Amino acid sequence: MRRGLGQEDKLHKKFGALMKRYSSLNQLNSVWYSYDASGENRDLGTGALLKAKGLRPGKSDYEFKIVNNSIAEHIYIEFKTEKGKQSDSQKAFEETCYASNEHYYIARSVPQALEILTKHKIIK
Repeated sequence: MRRGLGQEDKLHKKFGALMKRYSSLNQLNSVWYSYDASGENRDLGTGALLKAKGLRPGKSDYEFKIVNNSIAEHIYIEFKTEKGKQSDSQKAFEETCYASNEHYYIARSVPQALEILTKHKIIK
C-alpha cells in the first residue's frame, strides 16, 4: 500500500484548493465543477459497491460545466505527472469527448490547468 500523497494527488490537492478559493471570491465562471474520485484507492468492498452502482473507469479528474449562448459546454481536465500516461479507459473517454465536441485536456501542472480555464473564460 502506498504511503502519503503521490505526485498526481499533490496536483489535485493544489488545484482543488485554488478552485475553492476562486469560487469563494466569486471568480469562477463555471455553472458547476467537480473532482471525480473514481480513481482513488479504496477497499475491495467499496470498489465493488461503486461498480455495482455504475461507476466506470476513465473519466477525467475534473469536470467544468459552463453555458455559452444557452448552450452547455463541458471541459474535462485530466492531471498527469510529467511522465504519467493515460490508461486505455482514459483514452477511450477522451475519444468520446472529442466525438461529442466536448473539451478534454491533459494538464501536467497546476499552471497549465489554469491556462486551460483562462482559455475557456472559466477564471474571471
